[in-house]
Amino acid sequence: MDPHEPTHTTLLKPATVASRLGVSRTWLYEAAKTGRIPSIRIGGEDGPLRFISEDIERWLQDARSAWLPGQTPAATRGSGEATHGLRVVS
Repeated sequence: MDPHEPTHTTLLKPATVASRLGVSRTWLYEAAKTGRIPSIRIGGEDGPLRFISEDIERWLQDARSAWLPGQTPAATRGSGEATHGLRVVS
């Protein structure tokens, strides 16, 4: 992969992610604020909240792989990393 070539990453809006996860937007904003779910703020800490599709999928996979039958669900934590060539999806 050429480091000078832009990558195309899909960004998801909070309403889309909340709907996919079956959670409220309030929960999602709080989870993003505390680092519980990977997210980014476009343009700085007061910018619009977005989620990178690949990060959310990886976050879910990590939670699923950590869970074993008979145990309580695994806590999930994430980290947001900005990337280039972002595409917003609603």
